[in-house]
Amino acid sequence: MPGQGIRRGVAESFDFEGDGEQAREWLDTAYGASLGLGGQMGTVHHQRRTRGSVSFDRLQIDAPVRFDAEAMPTLVVVDVFAGELEYTRDSVTDQGREGDTVLAAGWDMPFSGRGNGYDVRNISVSAEALDSAIADIDLDKTAADLTFARYVPRSPAAAAQWRAVVDRLSAPLSAPVDSLARVESSRLLANSLLHTFDNNLVTDAMAARDVGDATQATVRRAQRLIDERAGGDLTLSDIARACSVTPRSLQYAFRRHLDCTPHAYLRRVRLDLVHQALRDGSVSNVGDAAARFGFFNPGRFAAEYRQVFGENPGQTLLRHSS
Repeated sequence: MPGQGIRRGVAESFDFEGDGEQAREWLDTAYGASLGLGGQMGTVHHQRRTRGSVSFDRLQIDAPVRFDAEAMPTLVVVDVFAGELEYTRDSVTDQGREGDTVLAAGWDMPFSGRGNGYDVRNISVSAEALDSAIADIDLDKTAADLTFARYVPRSPAAAAQWRAVVDRLSAPLSAPVDSLARVESSRLLANSLLHTFDNNLVTDAMAARDVGDATQATVRRAQRLIDERAGGDLTLSDIARACSVTPRSLQYAFRRHLDCTPHAYLRRVRLDLVHQALRDGSVSNVGDAAARFGFFNPGRFAAEYRQVFGENPGQTLLRHSS
């Protein structure tokens, strides 16, 4: 099953559980900046998993909280599992609720906001990882040159692909990885960030320069095609042809960099798009949402959906239509 063993709604254990001043000090230390946390806050649960120069945090706060934070030493992207949050930076305010992804904070970017009890995954990407990814685009640029036009994903498919990549890279490892593999994981995640949020360094012309076979460039070319055609007919041969590689090279590229097949990755992206459709009210029933993104076996679809989101698709639709 695609993504077996990865469930966004579940955290295995926490590195910290506590409240009050102890929780504030823990989070300030974890994120390397004063977060200016205020409000009731309640109990805080925090878990961190690190891969190379990126980290994946699960953070739960079960009561209202406010923050008025200094700039962080990393870029932080927030995937919202439950609750609602609001972030303001650069005079721009964005809201995030269940199923949303928001670029919340980063260097030279203080931010403020609030939440009313939430469960999120925070992905911290270092300047080192971004420098490596930016070098694939322009050798004369670094993370210091990076600016963002918006702090939300450029499209629903881009958001779905971001979460699919994070799901794969944040999954528990079955075996130790060497330092090169950790660097490659960090670079792939940073590349995904650059292609998820509109910025001044990634343009269509620059993205088209990618070359190679079983490389991260091949994965990125496949991701661009999936972004354009996630809801239509798309076979392994179609993707390989668009990437100018053989189907075998395409398979190897996904296995090497995301530890899954292109087919499993595409199904994961489509599951996320179904989830978005059920949340935003653009469909009236589960069957229409599933069919829109190529799921025609109701039993298998429901099982895969539960594996990722921890509930039946009908429950998602009911919660957001009530």
